[in-house]
Amino acid sequence: MPILRSLEVRIQPGRRQEWGAFIRDVKKVVDKHGAPARVLQLQFGGHPGTAIVSVACNSWEELAARTEKVNADPDYLALMASGAKTPGFPYAEAVEVRLLEDITAEVGGASTSLESAQTIQVISMRLLPGKRAKQLEIIRQIREARTGSGLPVSTILQTAAGAANVLLIARPYASLQAWAKDRATPELAGVVDILQRAQSDPQGPYVEPISTRVFSDITAQL
Repeated sequence: MPILRSLEVRIQPGRRQEWGAFIRDVKKVVDKHGAPARVLQLQFGGHPGTAIVSVACNSWEELAARTEKVNADPDYLALMASGAKTPGFPYAEAVEVRLLEDITAEVGGASTSLESAQTIQVISMRLLPGKRAKQLEIIRQIREARTGSGLPVSTILQTAAGAANVLLIARPYASLQAWAKDRATPELAGVVDILQRAQSDPQGPYVEPISTRVFSDITAQL
């Protein structure tokens, strides 16, 4: 099962250049030990200066092995030691380190390619007690409706470490323009019907909304 490790930070005002340079050096170390790290910058929604550094792994064993190698890497240790002596370091406030499991298979179909996306819309929601199965069924129905109409679909992630019982609906796009076009397109009648049925269910609601945020990949700009 694919695992995504993400570090969310809030870059200090006026420190983006220093933070970017530091993360670029960290990325060089991380990349030596497996899949490359990516850096996403918040475009819409949420707190200004928010960025996410993420690394994908194929299993828990791979995640553990890579983490141990990075933590023991002399270059990484040297970076941390040097940074600790630098005024203003670490240039950003850590918000949360999350481990996310890709559970897309539970709602049918394959995961979308988040790795190649330049823009990602992330809808976050907290599952209410005993309502996980019902919410996944709604997601499955919506996914089928959008797939049948040739519209973009999402990868479904759930927190395994971090804030508990959180689902993330991550929909990838080739650009901000592609995201804007999809957002401007009226929702499918079938999807509206699915949502209305869920809202009228006396057993609802199934989730508590958290946020909708849009990120752009800035890895190449580091």
